[in-house]
Amino acid sequence: MLRGVVAAMLAVAVVSAQEPTFDVVMARAAAYVAQYQTQLRGMVLEEHYRQNMMSTATGRPVGPGARARQTREGRELKADLLLVKLADENVWMQFRDVFEVDRKPVRDRDQRLSKLFIDAKADARAQAESIQQESSRYNLGPLMRTFNVPIMALLFLERNVQPVVTFRQGKPGNVKRFDGLAAADAIWMIEYKEERKGTMIKGLHNKDIPSHGRVWLDSHTGRVLQTELISEDTDVRAEINVTYRTEHGLELLVPGEMREIYLIRRSDTRIDGRATYGKFRQFTVSTTEKPKR
Repeated sequence: MLRGVVAAMLAVAVVSAQEPTFDVVMARAAAYVAQYQTQLRGMVLEEHYRQNMMSTATGRPVGPGARARQTREGRELKADLLLVKLADENVWMQFRDVFEVDRKPVRDRDQRLSKLFIDAKADARAQAESIQQESSRYNLGPLMRTFNVPIMALLFLERNVQPVVTFRQGKPGNVKRFDGLAAADAIWMIEYKEERKGTMIKGLHNKDIPSHGRVWLDSHTGRVLQTELISEDTDVRAEINVTYRTEHGLELLVPGEMREIYLIRRSDTRIDGRATYGKFRQFTVSTTEKPKR
């Protein structure tokens, strides 16, 4: 009898120690992203962003042994990245505000931030989108892009987005790179894929550009450790990989590095980018009211 009781107790212990179900892990990931958006609202991080572009000149080479001419170009950007919740909308927007191009200042780095945080008017979305578009013009190459921000892939884990995205668990591979961020046996890799209309990323004329990729996370807490985002159609292929790290004073993991590759097929152009992040700060604004006369 005693042996049977002990066996039953061991069985209960084994069941309780089992890894969480897929649905539980996805719910934890959604809760983490929601917490991320709330706690990082108003958080500014400085981005050091290097881009390189290589393209092959169009036209047919002439002469014996002639080769197509290749051109190379580089650019160095410094920018502030912000996570902003738009006024009167349940919409979060992360955007880049470039303040230095090739080591030359292009704007007052804090003036526009102040306006965004003070201004709670209905045109906040238009204002933020205008800054996005303006900053995107500093990107190298003919590809206009505003989705190359580090937390873009997190949006696929939002609770209201998950139902329209296909997810499945895959093998996490070598998890040693996550030492200190999560227990090795708790690390999951989740594959995701958009298979419906109304994709997250759009092309010209609001054309759907479906995305897929992978997310490595801590299945116990939902904390995201690394993301991969691939968006492509017949004209372009974009791949963005982001690794996360700890930051003193924050419970959440923050972007440490973003690497990206763009292949523009028609012009035989390749753009590589690498961005690193630091100088995290909470952007606060103090205002004073003048007494009415």
